[in-house]
Amino acid sequence: MENDALPKDAQPIERRLATILMADVADYSRMMGEDEERTVQVFRGHREVFDELLRLHRGRIFNTAGDAVLAEFSSAVEAVRCATEIQAALHTRNEHLPAEQRMLFRIGINLGDVIVQAGDLLGDGVNVAARIQSIAEPGGICISGSVYDQIQNKLTLQFKQLGEQSFKNIARPVRTFSISGSDAAALPAVGARRYGGMGVRVAAAAAILVALGGGYAVYRGYEANVADEARRVAQAQREAEGQRSAEQARKADQERKTEQERKLQQERAAAEAAQREAKLQAELKATRDALQQAAASKKADEERRSSEAARRAAEAATQKASEDQAKAAAAAAQRAAAPPAVAVPSKPAGASAAGVDRFDGIYNGRLCNMFVQPEPKTVCWPAALKVERGALLASWISGNMGKPAYARGKISPQGTVEVTLEAFTPKGDPASGLMTGTWSDNEISASGAWNGGLRVNARWTRAQ
Repeated sequence: MENDALPKDAQPIERRLATILMADVADYSRMMGEDEERTVQVFRGHREVFDELLRLHRGRIFNTAGDAVLAEFSSAVEAVRCATEIQAALHTRNEHLPAEQRMLFRIGINLGDVIVQAGDLLGDGVNVAARIQSIAEPGGICISGSVYDQIQNKLTLQFKQLGEQSFKNIARPVRTFSISGSDAAALPAVGARRYGGMGVRVAAAAAILVALGGGYAVYRGYEANVADEARRVAQAQREAEGQRSAEQARKADQERKTEQERKLQQERAAAEAAQREAKLQAELKATRDALQQAAASKKADEERRSSEAARRAAEAATQKASEDQAKAAAAAAQRAAAPPAVAVPSKPAGASAAGVDRFDGIYNGRLCNMFVQPEPKTVCWPAALKVERGALLASWISGNMGKPAYARGKISPQGTVEVTLEAFTPKGDPASGLMTGTWSDNEISASGAWNGGLRVNARWTRAQ
């Protein structure tokens, strides 16, 4: 019944007993503030030693945070052995570094119950290890009472009681111990285990010699072997660092060459783009010049036609005036011969009948763009035209930009039309054009081109 009350997808919480080792670099923030790159390089070298010893002692890193490392061991003895070997190896490595580059770890170890979550470990078992680590000396190791109970009489180490310590967010005080001389004291036990059968034989020989009174000499020889091993490890580390430095230099050289090639490609691409742009601008200028010449020639032709039409109209008016004068003279002679009569004033003829006012009105129609590429097509839109006293005006809303566009112009007394266009391209750039045409039978027809060369025409019919 209790299981029925849980959500169907709820997973049971997994717990287990584990030995937690936490290590953290002392004064890491200060070292980073002084020289970030150097600090990171030293830290990487220390971490390689750290990770290799964790692997040898079957430890598992389950979390990292900057310069901090959290590892899990199934054995408290293995955890402490690993910690002492780490501090001994890092002590040797630091001896080969300048004083300002030496990096010391604080290590704390706790045995407790933890919660397992996706490979990570949580709970007081982890928190206590973190708190104990914070009170360790740089280069030192602190352990909890639970770890001490497991390793006493199993490792040849010296312990210092720190008493019960109270830590933030830890409910009960924790018995705490520090390991004295942790950088060398545990190495004999580790050496015996590492060398396998040889360690057993050496241990047996040591026992016999101790019985004979020579145990001290064996211990000193053993210590020398451990020191030699430490030196070999340090030499191997230095060689590995040299190889890494050479590899880093090779990579840096390759990256520099790659960057130079990339810059050259960018410069070539920029030069080609500039050439294409210059060619395009030259072609556009030639097109504009040709259109302007065509427009100027057309305008000159239209002006000549207008002048010719005006001349013919003037001649016709002169001829008509001569005929009217002749008719008036004949009528006067006839009136002189006829009896006097009462004169009836005639209605004067409207002067605007022959002027531009006769074109006034609203003309309905549309404008059309004549596309040639990529395929011939015509695109039209409506635009009413207002004509008043020789001035023409039409407006519409651009379908691309939502901005107003205009067609403005004038009409001469002879009916010739000239229209300028003001609109926008699909990209939002201003566009202009020119059209010319004529008025005939209440219709205005005009054609021309935009400044980009696109042909345009229009036709309007006067509303009745």
